Amino acid sequence: MRFVDVSDEVKKKLKKFKSDKAIIEGFYRTLEELSIAPDPTKIGERKHGFYRNCHAIHITKNHSLLYRYFPEQDLLHLIDLDDHKNLYGRDNRS
Repeated sequence: MRFVDVSDEVKKKLKKFKSDKAIIEGFYRTLEELSIAPDPTKIGERKHGFYRNCHAIHITKNHSLLYRYFPEQDLLHLIDLDDHKNLYGRDNRS
């Protein structure tokens, strides 16, 4: 099982969303999937721009988890957890 590094930002967001059962359950389900997957980069969607070299995976319809995988150390670094607008500064629906 790989080592998972959770950033302070993700810890804050988990406290913020603690009453939203769908986000919390989705987070732990996704975390389990990422920790046992042979290659976590195959699960998420590769990002570009500010978050290049990172991947994102939807945990609910509106919320995503940003992460980066370091295969040399078998380390999964969780970067951020939020909705699209707060992560990327814009909304795709317009």
